[in-house]
Amino acid sequence: MTSTDRAADLPRRLREGDSAAEREIFDRYATRLSGLAEQHLGRGLKRRIDGADIVQSVFHTFFKRSARGEFQIDSSSQIWRLLVHITMMRLHRKVRYHLADRRSVAAEESRPDDSSPSEEIGREPDPAAAADLVDQIQSLLAGLPDLYCHVLDWRLQGYSVAEIANKLGISRRTVYRALDLLQERLMEQAGDREA
Repeated sequence: MTSTDRAADLPRRLREGDSAAEREIFDRYATRLSGLAEQHLGRGLKRRIDGADIVQSVFHTFFKRSARGEFQIDSSSQIWRLLVHITMMRLHRKVRYHLADRRSVAAEESRPDDSSPSEEIGREPDPAAAADLVDQIQSLLAGLPDLYCHVLDWRLQGYSVAEIANKLGISRRTVYRALDLLQERLMEQAGDREA
């Protein structure tokens, strides 16, 4: 079996509980996911949050929920998109936790023996950064029905797919499709900015 055939066969093997498939998935995606998580952390947060720890947690959740049959995965590209989604949700949750008032990185005082420069972490974004974010979100939602805006808004607030589907009176599958499309657009935007 070629490596392409093995990759295409990963979803079936995962559904069947093949531990070798789990190992292959981990080996294939862990480093990339860790890099993705690290990219989204400021230097101050990197002292508290490690991308590898996030990824370990992501795979724990992914494999546990896969074993319970909670995911419908038909291709290796869906595995990647789902892992990216779980990583970003886990990362955002960790960042919110560490930026809360009592735990805020900005509240930490640098020690005299700390050789790193002082940082302004946890501050409000400057107007240019805020405008850039608004532009990115508008670009992400451009040409899409209002449904996508509602799905994104409620998802960013932490609502589950089932809760969003219930609020909008649509199926969970429709919510997943909307989130997949938004994620694809977001990844395209990120690729365009890197190019």
